[in-house]
Amino acid sequence: MGNCFNQDENSKTSIKSLKKVDYLQSQSPKDLDANKITLKDFLSQGQIGRGQFGRVLKVKMKSNNQEYAMKVIKKSDIIQYGLVEHTMLEKSVLIRSQNPFVVKLKYSFQTDQKLYFVMELVTGGQLARVLGRQREKRFTQFQAQFCVAEIVLGLQYIHETLRVIYRDLKPDNVLVTSDGHLKLTDFGLSKQYDSQDMKFFTFVGTPEYIAPEILLKSGHNSSVDWWSLGILLYEMLVGYTPFRDRSNNLRVIENKIIQNELVFPDFISTEAKDIISQLLNKDPHQRLGSRSIDQIKNHLFFSQINWDDIYNLNLKSPIQESVTKILKQQSTECKVVPKKIFETPQSQIGQADCQFEGFSVDRDEF
Repeated sequence: MGNCFNQDENSKTSIKSLKKVDYLQSQSPKDLDANKITLKDFLSQGQIGRGQFGRVLKVKMKSNNQEYAMKVIKKSDIIQYGLVEHTMLEKSVLIRSQNPFVVKLKYSFQTDQKLYFVMELVTGGQLARVLGRQREKRFTQFQAQFCVAEIVLGLQYIHETLRVIYRDLKPDNVLVTSDGHLKLTDFGLSKQYDSQDMKFFTFVGTPEYIAPEILLKSGHNSSVDWWSLGILLYEMLVGYTPFRDRSNNLRVIENKIIQNELVFPDFISTEAKDIISQLLNKDPHQRLGSRSIDQIKNHLFFSQINWDDIYNLNLKSPIQESVTKILKQQSTECKVVPKKIFETPQSQIGQADCQFEGFSVDRDEF
């Protein structure tokens, strides 16, 4: 299901209109800055994903044959929906990332009409795909413990180091490496905060994962990410989300989130039921993790987890076998011949910082 959001939060930061930069069209990319990374430095190896505001390509850099994931976004869409601030924050999160469970940005650049994120390529694809390949579309408890533990450490870094609320945790936004480890991606709906006391009122997120305080517009903080974690853990163990509607009626889903109690299948363990119930406490002040990350780490559900081993990637991933099967299948499929990335004429122009000042970065410069 797609994302939901409201434009009000970013109306002050939205750019009033797209301005054409005439002199850019009269100069060649070489004249602009020969040392800057531009679209002409990459070859496309096919599309590997698509979101509400853009697409993701697998690309190869001509100079070193290094492969990356390139996210392409139309500026007009970002401006129309008031997401300029969110997009700039996403760039900031990705370029500052120093955590094994958060995707890293290598380059970002822009043209007159589009923005480009060039990120590390995570070859295992989305967690949603791995989960969908499991028997009855669910993980064993140990598989779920391992995966959620890595996500917890990623969220801890995002909250405590970057001071950012994720606000869109779901299987589609969790990528899996070739050896079965997880990385959070897509920070397009995130929000920066100065203190835990700050509250935000934007209607934002993916319907089945949205916390009740967002739906009620009572003000939310980083505790909404722990709600989404509870939804994700339930889905990993059960095979579907707890407040789903088979017809995907958004109003029905919202009412279930606000009013319904959790129902667990008999095969779910006592400790799993307990942590999910605490993460899905409808009162954000009483929700597990709202006071301290240690509330989650010390829960009985993680009693077999060594958090240092998780952080240092010392453990073999229990989902690696599934990932390997997916990668083998991909390798037998038709090979894509690398080709030039053709965009609109304006997009072939070199870097332009006039519309999204400070967007373009090169990690090699840090």
